[in-house]
Amino acid sequence: MKKLVFPLAVVALLFWVFVDKCQFDGLSKEFVAKQDSLTHVVDSLEVDIDKRDSVIDELYVQSLELDYQLSNQKEKVITVTKWVDSSKKKIDTYSEAELISSFNQRYPEDTVTNPLPVAQPVLVSAAKDLVELDGAKQIIVVKDSVIALTEDKVILRDKIIDEFKGKENNYKGIITIKDTQIADWKDQYKQIQLQNKKLKIQNKFVKIGTGVVIGGLVYTLLAK
Repeated sequence: MKKLVFPLAVVALLFWVFVDKCQFDGLSKEFVAKQDSLTHVVDSLEVDIDKRDSVIDELYVQSLELDYQLSNQKEKVITVTKWVDSSKKKIDTYSEAELISSFNQRYPEDTVTNPLPVAQPVLVSAAKDLVELDGAKQIIVVKDSVIALTEDKVILRDKIIDEFKGKENNYKGIITIKDTQIADWKDQYKQIQLQNKKLKIQNKFVKIGTGVVIGGLVYTLLAK
């Protein structure tokens, strides 16, 4: 039995060395660190996308408000146009005194009279022109407002487009990172497969070597 102690110790030592070498190393620290870093970048891009979605929603609300204001201004133009038409028709029904009174109210510093009957058509035409002038002034103010609102709407539209472009770039960045991660995992899988094959081969050698040594020791013991 004393003679078997040394060979058995040798067998145990060889077995421990081979088994230790056959252990699976697992994922490398560099690989894990890279994957964690890429995942962190993806998370940051997704957070930015959510922020841009909120900004886009706010811009859409502002755009709807501008649409409402534009609609109101356009309605004012229609209202002024109708007022001009109705006022001109009303002038046709004015009597001479009403016609002169309207001019005196408009120009109180001057006194308008109608000494000649032929002057009344001229006054009617002038009164209509003045109504059109008043309407045109109001329409110009309204249209200036429409132009300003339209410019604001264009600015909002450009902001919305910029936000969508930012989202698109974020999505492209996420896709690129995902592709990188997939490629890295494929490479890691290949390395694991290769390591697995090596482990299987080493395991076979360990079993064969251990069996041979133990068999030799048993044979030696029985032969004695």
